[in-house]
Amino acid sequence: MPLKRVWEEKIQWLLVVWCGLALFFRLGWLLFGLGVILWVLLLYFTAPGSFWTLVAIFNMDPDKVQTYLRKAIACQPASPKPYINLALATARWGAWEEALNLLAEANKKPGKALSPDLRNIWAICHRETGKYEEALSIIENLLQTGYENGKVYFNLAFTHYKAGHLEEALKAAAKARTYDVSDPDPVILSARIYFDLQDYATAKDNYEWCIKHTSWPVESYYWLGRCELELGLIDQACAHLATAVERITEDPALSDVPKEEAQKWLENALARRPSTAEGAEADPAALTPQSTPENESNRS
Repeated sequence: MPLKRVWEEKIQWLLVVWCGLALFFRLGWLLFGLGVILWVLLLYFTAPGSFWTLVAIFNMDPDKVQTYLRKAIACQPASPKPYINLALATARWGAWEEALNLLAEANKKPGKALSPDLRNIWAICHRETGKYEEALSIIENLLQTGYENGKVYFNLAFTHYKAGHLEEALKAAAKARTYDVSDPDPVILSARIYFDLQDYATAKDNYEWCIKHTSWPVESYYWLGRCELELGLIDQACAHLATAVERITEDPALSDVPKEEAQKWLENALARRPSTAEGAEADPAALTPQSTPENESNRS
């Protein structure tokens, strides 16, 4: 590992040692403060990338955090940490292409390679930018090296799904669930795959399980209603699609399905109700879901 990277990543131990010495010898606040100031100056002039990364860590404003991390990267540090921190920040905002490039730069730094967790996130960045083969290559490499957990298998399942490999996606989702049977994410993904395979009964069962095991289901109500509509369960479809419209309107960030699409399918379901087909108006109160334990639970 290059000396510059070692210095940038280990310089904080000088401060730790100084704090220990100051406490052991009872040097007083003045000498202790002067030592801290000298350490900060040493950090700023010899490892500016680490300095700005530290400033970013102690900042609560997300915009300023990114600004300081960009300053750190502009200093061309030998350590990959500023690149990694900025990649994680940009990924949280959905800037997948930038996050991908930042992790690629971090991976080029000589020394210790990216951790398996970070490589899995790197694969997610590839997946979200449509580079499915690259994502699958990273994930398969992780599995070959013995790094296996629910997150990796869910990433594998979701990548296969987005690439159109539905059978492989189902197998990976089933494997992901073995690590945590209470995790709804693999079940939601499996339900969507069954829906795409036109196995609406199995998809319905999965969505019903998700609704019972999620504190505030939103989009699951939409897909459950769609399944019921395909199975000819019109009244149930109307009720669940009405719930979906209500919750998507209230919490649009919790659904990839826009309110307009959910509303369109609700109207489709209403048009197929026998009473509606005969010209009677649908009673909006009849579409309001009854209070259930899962509806009354706290939102996550």
